[in-house]
Amino acid sequence: RFDHALELRSPGGLDAAALTAALADVTARHQPLRTAFTERDGTVFPHPVEPPALTVERCADLDGRLAELAGQVTDLTAEAPLRARLLTAPDGRQAVSLTAHYLAVDEWSVVPLLRDLTTAYAARSRGREPGWRPLPVTYADHTRRSHETLGDLTDPDSRGGRGLAHWRRTLKDVPSVLALPADRSGSAAPGRVAFVLDERLHADVDRLARTTGTSMFMVLHSALAALLTAHGAGTDLPIGTMTAGRTDDRLADLVGCFLNTLVLRTDTAGDPAFAELLARVRETTLGALDRQDVPYDEVARATGLPPEGPRVMVIHHEQADLARLEGELGSLRAAPTGAVRAGLTLGFHEPRGAGPVHCALTHAAGV
Repeated sequence: RFDHALELRSPGGLDAAALTAALADVTARHQPLRTAFTERDGTVFPHPVEPPALTVERCADLDGRLAELAGQVTDLTAEAPLRARLLTAPDGRQAVSLTAHYLAVDEWSVVPLLRDLTTAYAARSRGREPGWRPLPVTYADHTRRSHETLGDLTDPDSRGGRGLAHWRRTLKDVPSVLALPADRSGSAAPGRVAFVLDERLHADVDRLARTTGTSMFMVLHSALAALLTAHGAGTDLPIGTMTAGRTDDRLADLVGCFLNTLVLRTDTAGDPAFAELLARVRETTLGALDRQDVPYDEVARATGLPPEGPRVMVIHHEQADLARLEGELGSLRAAPTGAVRAGLTLGFHEPRGAGPVHCALTHAAGV
């Protein structure tokens, strides 16, 4: 299933030829958009495929068709991980639907993807090529350098070997499955509950984070851990998170998947006060971030954790100002796809500065 569904709505008048050329420009610029993936023995291998082409169609129900496209599945072994469609309704309204899988377009790739697409469309609609500067590095460069930096994971003196040794110690005998306080009947389908931390509550949480030397992420992580323990999930909680993996500033403009999963073993034993729990979470988080470049699949093999990742996740994103990316293609919104990566995920988008924090709890079927 696709992880991202982006809709660019327009009153009409979009240039299909210019959009086709712009899509070709963007996929030529970003290798992951023309890459498929095959899994063997728990390891994902990329291989090139034909770049995605723009599909143009008329539809009687624009909103219904956009929702249908957002929920579609894809065969990542044979197809490009990005689909693009230009839809036109009977009244002339149009929309561009972009659906993408996270293996090619992670959460931090959405901004450069849309920025490059709108830039290319503006140029092509005027009969010009996009005048962007060449990327400082390619995705292949990053992959090669990452392997070189980590070295041989079986070598205890390499960076990767030292990092893997840390994970073995930290996650020794960690529960491989976390018992979630699920409804007895379970849910027949994945679900999502959205909520907002208003500006005042955001300020309170931010103040607590500053006075304790922590962060918004650590505070919400601690709150979730306390809630899980209170509802019977135990006191030894392997809670996962995702790191952006873009520690090099040159990666900021690249489209691709740089994500890595970290397991934060959260100890709630002894009925600690929240300040004590927050201090524990801080120590665990900082230790994990220092070894964030060890791939999760290697950690899972070394520790017996499930290869698909922890059952509970906490994911933090800085809220992107998508409105500034709309340009000539129209107004932009993200649509839910129904993709669920864990049993239970707390995700939140933190604004730059003051403002509400938009959060969502998503759960898999049976939870």
